[in-house]
Amino acid sequence: MHAPTGVRAAAVDELGVYYEGDRPDLRALVPPEARRILDVGCGAGSVGAALRRDLGAWVAGVELFAQAVELARPRLDELIVADLDTVTELPADLDAAIFGDVLEHLRDPVRLLRVTAEHLAPDGVVIVSVPNVKHWSVLLPLLLEDRFAYGDSGLLDRTHVHLFTLEELGRALDEAGLEPLTVANHRIPLPPGAGPLVDAATRLGAEPGETRARLEAYQYLVTARPAARRGPPKL
Repeated sequence: MHAPTGVRAAAVDELGVYYEGDRPDLRALVPPEARRILDVGCGAGSVGAALRRDLGAWVAGVELFAQAVELARPRLDELIVADLDTVTELPADLDAAIFGDVLEHLRDPVRLLRVTAEHLAPDGVVIVSVPNVKHWSVLLPLLLEDRFAYGDSGLLDRTHVHLFTLEELGRALDEAGLEPLTVANHRIPLPPGAGPLVDAATRLGAEPGETRARLEAYQYLVTARPAARRGPPKL
């Protein structure tokens, strides 16, 4: 498992590491046979450039931030300059569409997932990463210090509009007509002495192993495809 990656940048007045960074963890989830790929919220195009190099794929990106657009344009085969909350025109017959820490920044993430699903090839997939608001680093300050402090990056990036847990991500995919195929996570373990948090949840009826796993999941990575191809979605 790779080390946890941060969530997209809060500041839009400078490029920053979130727009420039590669995501080998997400690239590893792209089917090796994929030939038409869309990177949604592509930033400076680092992910797409690596996919073009490694897979020989045609890669398009969607981005609005002007400085990132200028860097991404020569790295990709097509660059769509658009607001993700309103975009409707996307390339067709996509083998993979990547949402790398994007959905939490949108007013209506289900809308964009649904629109993207309509542009997938018959065997196309979406690849999603989202931060987990149930992580212990969010819950412990809330329980012990009555603090829910937003910052410039991380799980409580101040530009986040939606907060996701695994269950809520499952609901969003379901509403968009998608079913998960694989679920993984980046994990930061509970600190020493935090075991009573699991014990308390268990006394209230939660399953201890699953509770610990979801408290330690910093970020979820999910691949999904239209549900009609395999039946009802499950997480």
